Amino acid sequence: MSKVVIMTVAEIRLLLEKYKHQPLSPDELAQLQQAVASDAFEDEIKADILHSLYTRAAPEAEWPEAEKAALLQQVLRAAPLQPVRSRSIRKPWMYAAAAVLAAGIITSGIWLMRRPATPAPVATTIKANPLAPGSNKAMLILADNSTITLDSSNNGALAVQGNTQISNTNGALTYKGNGDNQQPLYNTVATPRGGQYQLTLADGSKIWLNAASSIRFPATFTGNERLVEVTGEVYFEVNQQANKPFRVKVKTPGMEEMTVTVLGTSFDVMAYADEQAIRTTLVDGAVQVARGTQQSLLKPGYQASIEPGGGTFTTSPADIDQALAWKEGKFRFRNTNLRTIMRQLARWYDIEVVYDGNVSDIDLTGVISRREDASALLKALETTQRIKFTVDGRTITARPVTPH
Repeated sequence: MSKVVIMTVAEIRLLLEKYKHQPLSPDELAQLQQAVASDAFEDEIKADILHSLYTRAAPEAEWPEAEKAALLQQVLRAAPLQPVRSRSIRKPWMYAAAAVLAAGIITSGIWLMRRPATPAPVATTIKANPLAPGSNKAMLILADNSTITLDSSNNGALAVQGNTQISNTNGALTYKGNGDNQQPLYNTVATPRGGQYQLTLADGSKIWLNAASSIRFPATFTGNERLVEVTGEVYFEVNQQANKPFRVKVKTPGMEEMTVTVLGTSFDVMAYADEQAIRTTLVDGAVQVARGTQQSLLKPGYQASIEPGGGTFTTSPADIDQALAWKEGKFRFRNTNLRTIMRQLARWYDIEVVYDGNVSDIDLTGVISRREDASALLKALETTQRIKFTVDGRTITARPVTPH
């Protein structure tokens, strides 16, 4: 008789994150396979797969959007490859997830899908300039797990979810409906590295997604609250409805969830897994941030920060211009450490950054448009005579300048 292991959501997320970065023990691997083979953690495992596919860059290949959509279909809908427990896995996406785990093709934090030895011809788009800036692009995942590639050229009516019409206009997605859906139909919009997108929810709330981010939401809000889930960095302008509070679940793989509760307000949530803190910056209105037993009430112009590993919220006056520069199409740095700067560049330009030397004491200040090529920004940073960059394709090497 097989042993039944009782696990918490936090434990399954830790196992998923550990599996990406280091080998699991036989017992841990068995626990993870058992979780995949059950219905208990479907949302957590699927969210982790989606987050990895759409917010992390595969280092060995450039994946065209059409191929990335096909990969997602393999995870969500494909026939089973080699399920861990064929009799107990019932849902198609679980077969693929189990096959991913069994094949051991998660490497360095990235879910790698192996290409066939002789791939069928596909139309590919190669960037003429590998350091070109990002653009309005994302993937829309409908309630039936079908996908639609979003960009500024794909305009007009896209789909219908229940009584809600979805349309796209010049890089902005809009949901309009009468709210009569009996059951919530959840959609997801996910941006890749090098992408951003805007959308208007059915309640009129406006959303801006930064690069490598996602939001999961119902096509029409039902019940007595409006609940969405986000990863990465998202800016909200929430339409006030006093009788139906708006709540945001902040989901970062391997970390405990954080919840932001609002009535009518504008705020930014930054919760990238590679950052040193999760930050909520309030522009106007009022929000309460909560994580576990920790809570903090924010006033306009303030920011709540909490370290990924736990601890208590730290509330401090916010640099609103710097926090929201991405939404305004800018990079803005004020005595910002070079590694923090380069993490922002890596997400927007979809580049890899390596370091040759210690850059921990290099803090820089400046403003530059996100519409500029990365080469222009790198040259601007080099004018400080503190840092030198070498470009090799999509890899940037940063070296500190030694004073003479």
